[in-house]
Amino acid sequence: MTIGILGGGVWGSALARVLSNNKVIIYARDEKIVKSINEHKINPKLKYSSFNENVTATTSLKEIRNVKFLFITLPVQNIREVIKDSSLHNKNHHIIICSKGIEISSSKFLTDVFQEMMPFKSISILSGPSFSNEVSQSLPTAVTLATKDKKDFENISKLIPNKEFRIYYSNDLIGTQIGGALKNIYAIAAGVAEGLNLGENAKSALISRSFAEMTRYAKKFKADKNTLFGLSGLGDLILTCSSKNSRNTQFGIKLASSKYDNFLDLLKSQEVTEGYYTVKAVYNISQKKNIDMPIMESVYNILYKQHDLKEELSNLLSRPITEEKI
Repeated sequence: MTIGILGGGVWGSALARVLSNNKVIIYARDEKIVKSINEHKINPKLKYSSFNENVTATTSLKEIRNVKFLFITLPVQNIREVIKDSSLHNKNHHIIICSKGIEISSSKFLTDVFQEMMPFKSISILSGPSFSNEVSQSLPTAVTLATKDKKDFENISKLIPNKEFRIYYSNDLIGTQIGGALKNIYAIAAGVAEGLNLGENAKSALISRSFAEMTRYAKKFKADKNTLFGLSGLGDLILTCSSKNSRNTQFGIKLASSKYDNFLDLLKSQEVTEGYYTVKAVYNISQKKNIDMPIMESVYNILYKQHDLKEELSNLLSRPITEEKI
């Protein structure tokens, strides 16, 4: 069995290690990374990335065109550009989306983006609390694999005979995507709270109320509320908001430190920060669907309207007292 991984970043490389009982071909645009993987069996971007002989890399989409299972780990905003390349198109692909976010240009979930591009054999979502550096070290990790057909779940799970990487089944593709996308927004907020030294009480309250916003958002899309209480929702939210290993949390911390005159310079200084892009799409959707999401809106105001961080904090704390609801 040959598996394709679309994306040569740290997440794609970590998954390549998990899947390396099979033949794995990683597609990457960076020729240096491809050369390093093929000649030295490491990805220099990922510390614990030594691969076995089953893992190779390529800069040619044609080399993964005929694989049965294709795992997507590209930055969300780049996905449409890559998959529209006709040299990749194969309606027999089983697509497993491992990227987390919402497309800004269309405000669409990634399942919708793929369905719009081509009628693939199947589309699944792999999401949950899974830092790449820990996955690549074979540290215990549990994630959600959402598929419409239980048989697809069974077939994909057979590719991963790895007890350290545990997969749980869901048939809720929308709910699984919402958790993975929105947690990046709230991780930025958690980073800001950390950077402003607001304390652990504030961070706990922030995570709890962020979860309430996620469930309200999910309800508008008729997602299963229980999905949000699982690994792809609450699990990923807690991990991402609580750890400084999160790029989105680090972004928030640095944003609050005032080291950067322009947050665009901050964006350029680190790896892709999906929360920055996702919040724009979620803000636009929340306005159209009238979803009350004050924490998300504060993050949007800071990033896209250049509002003062402390002013936004004051606005949140000044909101009317209300009943606690999830």
